[in-house]
Amino acid sequence: MVHPKKTQPHRLVSRYDREARATPNRDTSSHLFSRPYDRRVELPRILPLWPHELADESIEGRRNIVCKLRRALRAERRRGVAGHWTYDLARHAELLRIYRLELASSGLLHADRH
Repeated sequence: MVHPKKTQPHRLVSRYDREARATPNRDTSSHLFSRPYDRRVELPRILPLWPHELADESIEGRRNIVCKLRRALRAERRRGVAGHWTYDLARHAELLRIYRLELASSGLLHADRH
Protein backbone atom coordinates (compact mmCIF):
# COMPACT_ATOMS: atom_id res chain seq x y z
CA MET A 1 0.00 0.00 0.00
CA VAL A 2 1.34 3.41 -0.98
CA HIS A 3 1.04 6.13 1.61
CA PRO A 4 -0.04 9.52 0.40
CA LYS A 5 2.57 12.24 0.70
CA LYS A 6 2.22 14.53 3.64
CA THR A 7 2.25 18.03 2.30
CA GLN A 8 2.89 21.24 4.13
CA PRO A 9 0.34 24.00 3.75
CA HIS A 10 1.34 26.24 0.89
CA ARG A 11 3.05 29.36 2.12
CA LEU A 12 3.99 32.23 -0.10
CA VAL A 13 7.67 32.94 0.20
CA SER A 14 8.93 36.26 -1.00
CA ARG A 15 11.78 36.44 -3.45
CA TYR A 16 13.89 38.16 -0.81
CA ASP A 17 13.43 35.25 1.62
CA ARG A 18 14.39 32.70 -1.02
CA GLU A 19 17.55 34.61 -1.97
CA ALA A 20 18.50 35.19 1.65
CA ARG A 21 18.34 31.45 2.34
CA ALA A 22 20.16 30.56 -0.88
CA THR A 23 23.18 32.82 -0.43
CA PRO A 24 25.30 33.00 2.67
CA ASN A 25 25.90 36.41 4.19
CA ARG A 26 29.23 37.81 3.14
CA ASP A 27 31.13 40.91 3.96
CA THR A 28 31.30 42.62 0.56
CA SER A 29 34.75 44.07 1.03
CA SER A 30 36.30 40.71 1.92
CA HIS A 31 34.51 39.12 -1.03
CA LEU A 32 35.86 41.77 -3.40
CA PHE A 33 39.43 41.22 -2.34
CA SER A 34 39.30 37.44 -2.03
CA ARG A 35 41.05 36.85 -5.37
CA PRO A 36 44.51 38.25 -6.00
CA TYR A 37 44.42 41.16 -8.43
CA ASP A 38 46.48 40.65 -11.58
CA ARG A 39 46.22 43.88 -13.53
CA ARG A 40 47.60 42.49 -16.81
CA VAL A 41 45.02 39.70 -16.88
CA GLU A 42 41.87 41.29 -15.47
CA LEU A 43 41.85 44.77 -17.02
CA PRO A 44 41.81 43.62 -20.68
CA ARG A 45 38.86 41.34 -19.92
CA ILE A 46 36.57 44.26 -19.15
CA LEU A 47 38.14 47.26 -20.91
CA PRO A 48 39.55 47.65 -24.39
CA LEU A 49 43.10 48.81 -23.64
CA TRP A 50 46.21 49.17 -25.75
CA PRO A 51 49.27 47.26 -24.52
CA HIS A 52 51.12 50.52 -23.79
CA GLU A 53 48.20 51.70 -21.63
CA LEU A 54 48.27 48.46 -19.69
CA ALA A 55 52.04 48.59 -19.21
CA ASP A 56 51.99 52.19 -17.98
CA GLU A 57 52.45 51.99 -14.20
CA SER A 58 52.88 55.74 -13.68
CA ILE A 59 50.41 57.84 -11.70
CA GLU A 60 49.15 59.46 -14.89
CA GLY A 61 48.70 56.06 -16.59
CA ARG A 62 46.80 54.67 -13.61
CA ARG A 63 44.66 57.81 -13.44
CA ASN A 64 43.80 57.31 -17.12
CA ILE A 65 42.71 53.72 -16.48
CA VAL A 66 40.69 54.76 -13.41
CA CYS A 67 38.90 57.37 -15.55
CA LYS A 68 38.12 54.73 -18.19
CA LEU A 69 36.82 52.37 -15.51
CA ARG A 70 34.68 55.16 -14.06
CA ARG A 71 33.18 55.88 -17.52
CA ALA A 72 32.49 52.18 -18.11
CA LEU A 73 30.83 51.90 -14.70
CA ARG A 74 28.67 54.92 -15.40
CA ALA A 75 27.58 53.49 -18.76
CA GLU A 76 26.81 50.09 -17.23
CA ARG A 77 24.83 51.74 -14.43
CA ARG A 78 22.78 53.72 -16.97
CA ARG A 79 21.99 50.52 -18.87
CA GLY A 80 20.90 48.82 -15.65
CA VAL A 81 18.66 51.68 -14.51
CA ALA A 82 17.10 51.90 -17.97
CA GLY A 83 16.44 48.16 -18.04
CA HIS A 84 18.35 47.82 -21.30
CA TRP A 85 18.68 44.29 -22.63
CA THR A 86 22.49 44.57 -22.87
CA TYR A 87 22.93 45.23 -19.15
CA ASP A 88 25.09 42.58 -17.52
CA LEU A 89 25.12 42.34 -13.74
CA ALA A 90 28.28 40.22 -13.73
CA ARG A 91 30.12 42.81 -15.84
CA HIS A 92 28.88 45.58 -13.54
CA ALA A 93 30.12 43.76 -10.45
CA GLU A 94 33.47 42.99 -12.07
CA LEU A 95 33.89 46.62 -13.18
CA LEU A 96 33.20 47.79 -9.65
CA ARG A 97 35.59 45.25 -8.14
CA ILE A 98 38.43 46.17 -10.48
CA TYR A 99 37.74 49.89 -10.10
CA ARG A 100 38.06 49.62 -6.32
CA LEU A 101 41.15 47.44 -6.55
CA GLU A 102 42.79 49.78 -9.05
CA LEU A 103 42.07 52.76 -6.80
CA ALA A 104 43.50 50.96 -3.78
CA SER A 105 46.62 49.70 -5.53
CA SER A 106 47.43 53.02 -7.18
CA GLY A 107 47.09 55.18 -4.09
CA LEU A 108 44.47 57.32 -5.85
CA LEU A 109 41.78 56.29 -3.37
CA HIS A 110 42.68 59.02 -0.90
CA ALA A 111 43.52 61.56 -3.62
CA ASP A 112 40.04 61.27 -5.25
CA ARG A 113 38.22 62.00 -1.99
CA HIS A 114 39.71 65.49 -1.67
